[in-house]
Amino acid sequence: MPDTTRHAPQALTLDDQLRRTSLLTQLAIEFRETLDTPTIVAQALKVLGAHFPHDSASALLVGVGGGVELALAAHAGVTQPLDPEQARALVDRGLAGWVIRHGSSVALPDVTRDRRWLQFSEQHQSGSVIVLPIRQARATLGALTVNRAQPNAFDAHDLLLLEGVAAQMGVALGAAQHYHSERRRRDQALALFAMSQYLSAERSAADLAATIQDRGVAVFEVDYGLLFIGGDTLPTLPEALRVPETQALVAAAAAAARRAHEQRQIIVDGGCVALPLVHAGRALGALVLARAGQEITFSADVWSLLSVFTHVIAAACGSAEVIGGLRQHAQELEQLVDKRTAQLQRSRDTLRLIVDSLPDGALLLDAGGTILAANTVVCYALLGRRPEEVVGLAYSEAWQTLEARGRILATSESRLNPEIPRPGHWLRRIQCTDASGLPRAFRVERTPVGGDQYLELWRDES
Repeated sequence: MPDTTRHAPQALTLDDQLRRTSLLTQLAIEFRETLDTPTIVAQALKVLGAHFPHDSASALLVGVGGGVELALAAHAGVTQPLDPEQARALVDRGLAGWVIRHGSSVALPDVTRDRRWLQFSEQHQSGSVIVLPIRQARATLGALTVNRAQPNAFDAHDLLLLEGVAAQMGVALGAAQHYHSERRRRDQALALFAMSQYLSAERSAADLAATIQDRGVAVFEVDYGLLFIGGDTLPTLPEALRVPETQALVAAAAAAARRAHEQRQIIVDGGCVALPLVHAGRALGALVLARAGQEITFSADVWSLLSVFTHVIAAACGSAEVIGGLRQHAQELEQLVDKRTAQLQRSRDTLRLIVDSLPDGALLLDAGGTILAANTVVCYALLGRRPEEVVGLAYSEAWQTLEARGRILATSESRLNPEIPRPGHWLRRIQCTDASGLPRAFRVERTPVGGDQYLELWRDES
């Protein structure tokens, strides 16, 4: 059983609360700017390194069958890919693999007491660790590992925060997977549609063979696309494939093609898939897709597209019905992409609602002091303006709006606690009059996020 012991929760300090809010807010900002999987993982590790104390962190993503799709590690502010053998060992024998298979978090106060913790370097020989599954819906996409060199370094608040980080990563990665999957399917359908248009004119066998090699290889990610006409044992080859190196593969493909032509059924033989070309009830030959040196497999979606591809080749010039079907398929995929895009936009709007529902004011500024975003507390309660009037406003102009209502008293806490100020970070107390004319007192903290931007939180202490 995993060791999931949590320390008794203690009240968080204001600095801890602000740091955790900054972490989750920055993740939301970073994730809405990209749909690239490696970028999402790298940004998560980067933001985690800036806002959460730890010695090392890593993220593993796995695909169908447990294959490692992405493995990144961050240490001392540097993010780099994990060694493939090390990543494979983590999935097969390590704690990350256990979490991926079981879909539950593990917190170890002392890693030396668990045999699943694999020690690849000195920095992994002792300490404490939290490993969390990265999930989207019911699927486990991978695992996030955060390590500290000291035993018993994490508490229950840390585990809850990291669970929130893993949840945000899962949503962002799930959106990216949906987007790229639908985009790939649409591109494949459009490629088939374009090829059917190309074949609508009369083409020679050589032209058809060249098209199969060029378009078939690109769409179905194989090494060769071979056309066999009738019961011929030799394919119609483009000039580029008429070389001695292809003779062994052509011989194997010919045997599969002959069986597919005679039996009128799909033949899968090692690295070759042979499909019978049947049009108007007549067997014309066979289409063979091959991968050199490895077995060939396709997903259900690709098999569906491959069936259409075979019919297009069998018809040679295509029929109006097939072309119409491909056009409709492309339109449906485009609509599905639009639907996924709308879902992603709704997700971003939801994040905005969450920020707007905070009881404290929140501002996002650029390095020049321009307001990039502000929640409802800042817009309506403090400045008395609509959000569209506040975004793009200079911070000095917002300050003048407060000054116009009466004297402002601002005191810095840097003299009280010299450890609080950091580069680009300050903390002070402000007394002012809000938009409704009431006196208010705020504790204001500005924290750098994203390199050249700043998150400013106004906590009401009235």
